[in-house]
Amino acid sequence: MDKFLYFRTVADVDNDDGVCGSATQLSSVCIPAKNIMAMAPASDTTLIIRYKPMKNVGGLGASGEEVLTDTITLTVNAHTHKNVVDALVAAINSNKLYNDGFIDVVDTVTTNLANATIPAIFFHGDITGVSGYTDDTNATGLAVAAAL
Repeated sequence: MDKFLYFRTVADVDNDDGVCGSATQLSSVCIPAKNIMAMAPASDTTLIIRYKPMKNVGGLGASGEEVLTDTITLTVNAHTHKNVVDALVAAINSNKLYNDGFIDVVDTVTTNLANATIPAIFFHGDITGVSGYTDDTNATGLAVAAAL
């Protein structure tokens, strides 16, 4: 079964309109796990997940062309990157966990459609959020490269 990873960066579900600040900043994204290309620390408290691009699939390497990756930058507790990566890989590879194929990695919504307060969801205890989030209209942690 294919697995999908879900990330959402807004506090109020009413603001989950797909774009935060620009066409390259998403409010939420669901990616196939098979499209992940790398997971690596970017600092003591950030983990970057790079995956195959949604808008620029690359070509034959023509002059000036760049083959881009899209990124998700998670904030994590200091020096816990390996714990988070190991847990994600285990969830993706498990035939018993997440048997519906959907892994909710980060969902920062705390206000639902009924304007009730709900808890944010973090897949692992060492994940603290999405990097670059300042408000529902400026969330840079989910970046999609513009097509060439």
